[in-house]
Amino acid sequence: MLSVSPGARARSLETYRPGGEARALVIGSGFGGAVTALRLTEQGIETMLLERGKRWVLSPDGNTFSPYLPPDGRSTWLSRWSPLPFGPPLPVNRYVGVLESRSLGGLQIIQAAAYGGGSIVYGGLHVKPTQKIFEQVFPAEIAFDSLESYYDRFANKVGISATPKDVFETDYYKHYRVVEEQAQRAGLQVERIRSATDWEIIRREIAGKIKPSAIHGEAIYGVNSGAKKTLDTNYLAEAEATGHLDVKTLHQVVEIRAAEDRYQVFADQINEYGEVIDRLVYTCEYLFLAAGSLGTTDLLVRAKAQGFLPALNDEVGAGFGNNGNVYALRTQLRTSMGRWQGGPPSLGIQDFDNPISPLFIEHPQLPLGLDIRTLLYFGVGLNPTRGQFYFDASNRRVELSWPRRGNGQETVNAAMLHTMRKLNQVNGGTLNPLLFGRNLKDDAVYHPLGGAVMGKACDYHGRVHGHAKLYVMDGALMPGSTACANPAFTIAAIAERNIEAIIATDFS
Repeated sequence: MLSVSPGARARSLETYRPGGEARALVIGSGFGGAVTALRLTEQGIETMLLERGKRWVLSPDGNTFSPYLPPDGRSTWLSRWSPLPFGPPLPVNRYVGVLESRSLGGLQIIQAAAYGGGSIVYGGLHVKPTQKIFEQVFPAEIAFDSLESYYDRFANKVGISATPKDVFETDYYKHYRVVEEQAQRAGLQVERIRSATDWEIIRREIAGKIKPSAIHGEAIYGVNSGAKKTLDTNYLAEAEATGHLDVKTLHQVVEIRAAEDRYQVFADQINEYGEVIDRLVYTCEYLFLAAGSLGTTDLLVRAKAQGFLPALNDEVGAGFGNNGNVYALRTQLRTSMGRWQGGPPSLGIQDFDNPISPLFIEHPQLPLGLDIRTLLYFGVGLNPTRGQFYFDASNRRVELSWPRRGNGQETVNAAMLHTMRKLNQVNGGTLNPLLFGRNLKDDAVYHPLGGAVMGKACDYHGRVHGHAKLYVMDGALMPGSTACANPAFTIAAIAERNIEAIIATDFS
């Protein structure tokens, strides 16, 4: 274990002034953090929430978030280059935008940075794994049937539904009708995906009553019309309404430490350009980590290496997975897609009988404003490869060890190619390498998972082994995969399950 000299610790402490105390403190406001904050505050537990990102308030002129093309600084977390998961990065002004891209282990890992976490930048999809694949991935201690009520609890709170018929049949959603027809022609099973979408707002966009947003494909940088039901409008809003939640945005947590019967949380308060304007240390009795797979794991690995959480076990930092993410682009199609590819993503291909490996394949929109007769596909497969986070003492950074060749992603890729070729053989079209440089792109990870895995670094309710009253409530807890499904729904359901048990047994 790497230790830090007492002098170094003292200097660090001197630069941070007391910022306050809370009984419970939550780091991060995504799916795990939002669920945790609401359920704690409903019980009257005084809770503080620290979020590095900005609170985005929708403006009447429909100009809160960055456009897709060309993006500006609102798209990007403190970088001069946009974080597109494919295509060349574009120059932007440095700002506390909603999406961060980090290069780790040869991967481009994309994560949210906003109040509301991943709900601001995801497609809004809520996909539940099948029981058969879930049981291949998750430990037996997490029974699939036992999660049903928690999936429902989250779905009812957010309000999810499939695309209505009148919306689906408009020109803005022609691309989804083409996807459905071509998949069925190829003998593939299609799912109408439920999403957290306000369809009345979508209808107002279609009718021209408000500025087009979702129908022009806005998603990954935020939806300006408010058609996407993000966590700041439901879970977090309800938590704040209790009067028991103290939210502090633009607070970037840099370190956590155990201090007798309390935890210390060191945070840099920044302005909208990333400049540090204050350094604060908060104390709490109960600490909930929900900063995403990268954020949560970084804090734990750093604390273990520096001796600030000395009882963490050797599983901390292990078990990172990419959820089998892979992209493909079918082009030169014979059918018009329309000028706009509206969102949210409404269709998925359940290719679970793929002869190579099971796949769930979504069709995200390509919001270019041009009819380019091209469809984008995003595969979620079963990649058994797991990476390891470690602390690099030379630059004091947490890095990722990830094998780029000879790993399970090659099987996922082969399965994706099999399905794309099947679609092309029946419907025409070709795989286009122009945006990706090759037929598939597998180095952009939109679903980072693991790093503090249940049953290994934590127990099966997110309690971190070795340190009482310390919890992981987000994607870091997942076993590197969410079983051929988008992670948000499962992360939220497991967070609901876990916080219910923690409140019942750990609070007195």
